[in-house]
Amino acid sequence: MLVRYLLKELAVPLGIGIAFLFLLLFAMQFLRGADVLLGSAVTAGDMARIIFYLSPHLLVMSLPVAFLMAILLGFGRLGEDRELTALQSLGIGPSQIVILPLAAGVLLGAVMLVFSFSADPWGLTAVRRVVNEIIKKNVVGDVKPGVFYEDLSHLTVYAQSVEPIKRRWTNVLMYDDNDPTSPVLMLAPEARVNPAAPGEALKLRLTDGDVHRANRSSSDYTVIHFESGEFIAGVGDTLYRKNRFRSPSDELTPRELLQAAAAAKAEGSDWRPFLMAYHRRFGQALTPISFALIGTALAMSRRQSRARAYLLSILGYVVYYVLSKTFENFGIQGKLPVFVAGQLHNAIFAAVGLWALSRVARAGTVR
Repeated sequence: MLVRYLLKELAVPLGIGIAFLFLLLFAMQFLRGADVLLGSAVTAGDMARIIFYLSPHLLVMSLPVAFLMAILLGFGRLGEDRELTALQSLGIGPSQIVILPLAAGVLLGAVMLVFSFSADPWGLTAVRRVVNEIIKKNVVGDVKPGVFYEDLSHLTVYAQSVEPIKRRWTNVLMYDDNDPTSPVLMLAPEARVNPAAPGEALKLRLTDGDVHRANRSSSDYTVIHFESGEFIAGVGDTLYRKNRFRSPSDELTPRELLQAAAAAKAEGSDWRPFLMAYHRRFGQALTPISFALIGTALAMSRRQSRARAYLLSILGYVVYYVLSKTFENFGIQGKLPVFVAGQLHNAIFAAVGLWALSRVARAGTVR
């Protein structure tokens, strides 16, 4: 009966916290990629796919802080109503009350471990592909008749008329200065665009055109006429620059991270970032457990107001994040073993939580 009652106090704020933080984190990601996601070719289906593929990553990020907030709000409400004092007067001390948050932390940690080792890399990889395709579609949709388009790296495009539905341009000019010593000018009365080509290529099929190539190191100038030709626009750099959702190390599975670390070590290059990313995921899975200890101690140490619970949740996560990033940098730099760097922040929070719980147990009542 007591377990069910305490579980209810945790479950409601946990669900609300996850939903709120999920929306907040998605809004932040959306703003980072607003120039892509608000493009002319983006559809509701594209947005739905991005939300779906981003969900595992956003859940892994939101679960720990939502759990900490749930403990501070739920148990803080019990302390504010003197219910924790009543429980302690019945002989139910902090060591017994903390069992439920710890069990919930273990369960949430297992969920985060599964997500961060499988669904998260898969989702981020899928997001990158979707966003790359959106960028290519936006490129096609943003080319306007009679206007020079210069957003592609090393490529300027001009079309006298544009038919978006047929993906047909007429009287096309394309200037490619990817090789500054030998720029290329292409002129064609018609071009058809294939923005859905696989990979990262934007293909344009030109008809009955001319290629002008100049060599700036000499006086050579070449003109070639063609009846039909396919031009692959160099959108690789453009995709890399515009795709704010890319995260190479997070897209790798644990096996791929270990393989990348081994390959880098064999080549004599820096292998620590890959191994650090591997151990960081274990650290993420242990976060709810350390938060269960320190959150329960904070909630039982004194009566909590909602404003104070929110403030402590934010402050606690900020301190946790700063410590984790600091130790991660130490691990990458070789100042700490990567395993220690991946878990040290959890050990510190857990130790502080155990110390605070022992103080509450010695005090005997909630102040």
